[in-house]
Amino acid sequence: MFLKWLSYPRSILGVILLPIHTAICAGSLVVVNILFHNRKLEDHIVEFWCRNCCRLFGVQVITKGLENRPDGGFLYVFNHTSFFDIFAMNGWLGSFRFGAKIELFSIPIFGAGMRRAGILPISRGRRDEVLKVYQAAESRIKKGERFALAPEGTRRIHDDSLGAFKSGPFIFAINAKAPLVPVIVKGAAAVLPKGHILPNWGVWSSTITLTVLPAIDAQDYSLDQRSELQEKVFKIMEPYFLSHSN
Repeated sequence: MFLKWLSYPRSILGVILLPIHTAICAGSLVVVNILFHNRKLEDHIVEFWCRNCCRLFGVQVITKGLENRPDGGFLYVFNHTSFFDIFAMNGWLGSFRFGAKIELFSIPIFGAGMRRAGILPISRGRRDEVLKVYQAAESRIKKGERFALAPEGTRRIHDDSLGAFKSGPFIFAINAKAPLVPVIVKGAAAVLPKGHILPNWGVWSSTITLTVLPAIDAQDYSLDQRSELQEKVFKIMEPYFLSHSN
């Protein structure tokens, strides 16, 4: 009971410190990118930012199946329920870049950091613009970069079901001839549900589990077979969201 009550001021303090920590890390990333353009150093900054975001609110992250990640460039596809999906994945799954809604790029310092980091700007509701962003990133993934996209298209309220997939990430993977690596995120929705601003409110410690599943090679599919690939990935991920699954 004591830790539960202690979690309330901790959550408030964390929300106050989070933008300060974010601004420092984003500013550092901009400076490092301009002066050195060193991807490994930029990745360390991103990892440091995300891990500390979790530590601020007593969030532990468990990873499973890291050996399923192939060499070279690939595309993570994951179920999206919380901002803490991003913190957990970027903090514990190695170097990659997210697709983020374009509105976030207008935030001072943070937006500049995102652009310098190579985050993909996603304009929701503007499919042609999104496909242009993916097309421009194809050369990057062929050079070995890794990305992560949420095929459901937006955050869901709970992580006990999987929403319908949109086609964009699968078109991207097929055109880039890149493996798709499904990631099952569990526990993030409980940390910060959609519509809430205070993480782990009333909870001292919580756990997010990231399960990396074996890769599916999109090179084996043509654009005409996009729906087949989309359905295959959905069927692979769906059992993890049934009530009897872990």
